[in-house]
Amino acid sequence: MSERLENFIRNNRKQFNLSEPPAGIWDKIEEKLNEQDKIKSIKISYHQSQFILKVAALLIITLSAGLLFFYYQKKSATDISSIDPQLAKQQFIYASQIEEKRNELKEVEKENPHLYREFSSEIKVMDENYQKLKRELSTSPNQEETVKAMVKNLQVQIQVLNQQLQIIEQVNKFKKQEKNAVQSI
Repeated sequence: MSERLENFIRNNRKQFNLSEPPAGIWDKIEEKLNEQDKIKSIKISYHQSQFILKVAALLIITLSAGLLFFYYQKKSATDISSIDPQLAKQQFIYASQIEEKRNELKEVEKENPHLYREFSSEIKVMDENYQKLKRELSTSPNQEETVKAMVKNLQVQIQVLNQQLQIIEQVNKFKKQEKNAVQSI
């Protein structure tokens, strides 16, 4: 087939060179190419705008969720002080004491992991009860009593932690005495 085309071009070469394309043909070709470019750019812009809208929607949803979470946290933190400021102060003090005592208890984990796990499980149960009371605070018909129960729970946690720390101290003292007795023999 290519041989036939070559023969046709050789035989009719003079006719190809005689005729010139119309004057405005290149302008028309350029105009049609520009139209096609505009259509492509419109399609690209449409896809870009869809992407931008998706990102904006995701950003709005994320910010809304964050603001709601922040508002809820702030509201729940201020609820106790609006119910009874004195109990709110006690709650804060007890919570910090519990944190300190838990840190002391954490130091025992390396020396006696079994004892630490047992003590931690007891405190964990009490803390779960505290968190349950905290969640129920907003729907409680008697919020002051719920706050009192929360503070009482914290007081009991402190007492239990103190007892646990005393037990650990006695265990350590007994181990020391036992070690001294073995060394003196």
